[in-house]
Amino acid sequence: METDAGVQLNSEATKSLDNVATKVHHIVMPSIAEVQDRMHQRLEHECLSLQSMRKEMEELSRAYNRYIDLKNEVEARSKRIQRLVGVLGDEFLDEMAANRSQAVIEETNLQGNPSDLRIELRLWLAIREYLRVAGEAKVGDIQDFFEAMNFETVSRQAIESALRSHNKIFRVVKRGRDKYVSLKKENG
Repeated sequence: METDAGVQLNSEATKSLDNVATKVHHIVMPSIAEVQDRMHQRLEHECLSLQSMRKEMEELSRAYNRYIDLKNEVEARSKRIQRLVGVLGDEFLDEMAANRSQAVIEETNLQGNPSDLRIELRLWLAIREYLRVAGEAKVGDIQDFFEAMNFETVSRQAIESALRSHNKIFRVVKRGRDKYVSLKKENG
């Protein structure tokens, strides 16, 4: 049997425990005004950061664009070196190495094996490299050049087929019985 004093004491202890438990487990939530104020502060921070970033981007854009231009130029020149190495082949590069600058030796060594580059080289790209140097040539002269460079059987028909397949790059003009080939415009 419980007494009134015991019930009251038990009730007060329960209230105290409930009060402590509530404070321990209760998360204080910010008021609506506090949330709005924090959001305003965050918005201002984001806007100021964005303006700062845009200003920095504008300052860096000149250097960045120059870097991109140089990177593209390096890639284009590297591909052209690979095509030239492919056209010239092993034996002509060995001969050149004795008479050329250190830069030629270093850069051609970075581009790959000349035999592999020749195998991968498309005929129309080799013709384009030849015409970049020669300017204009008869189909027979192109064939003679590739034979002198020890290309495996480059026939007149293969050359004419490459010229027809890439007619946006090559200009073919017939003068008498001969076909003269040149580049229409400079292509990378």
